[in-house]
Amino acid sequence: MVRTVTKLFDRSPTHRPNSRMWLLALMGLVAIAAVACGTDAASSETTVATETIAQVAAGGSTESIGNAPPITGETFEDGNFSLDQHAGKPVLVNFWFPSCPPCRAEMPDLQASYEKYGEQVAFIGLQQLGLDSTANGHAFVRELGLTYPNMPDVDSLIQVNYEVFSYPATIFLDKNHNIARTWTGIIGEEQINEQLAALLAG
Repeated sequence: MVRTVTKLFDRSPTHRPNSRMWLLALMGLVAIAAVACGTDAASSETTVATETIAQVAAGGSTESIGNAPPITGETFEDGNFSLDQHAGKPVLVNFWFPSCPPCRAEMPDLQASYEKYGEQVAFIGLQQLGLDSTANGHAFVRELGLTYPNMPDVDSLIQVNYEVFSYPATIFLDKNHNIARTWTGIIGEEQINEQLAALLAG
């Protein structure tokens, strides 16, 4: 999947995509996002490999250290963000966009969990661009009073690297920045706190 995207962004003369190809690709991404947020279906969670989250939190993961793809960028109101700034600390990564009703519905719970665990766990929200602009995203964050860092996912590179194609989605990284668990769909404060408590217990 990543190789295909790399080709798409190849700007050499022999690989320059025409405007029609770009338009079709964008329409496809927007359609996928719209379908993904068209329902409040039950959420699902996936644990890396077959280990429990407690094993992952305790350093029992067989994955290499720091297997989570990089996340860097300029947040709406909190300056630059990078996973490297939070070495040794678990990270909650939430993918969303303003016109996604389930995304809006879970934001108060994410904010509540941030207020409880924000000193111990890094939070970062990533806005998918396509149906909404960066300005829409910034206004959304202010409207909901979100105080944890949020930023636009420029060119959708982070989304692709984390293989997120359904919204909302929340990914939990352990203290070594291995991917411990992926939650697809709405997540509530109770579920968030359960995951973070387990990661911090390691």
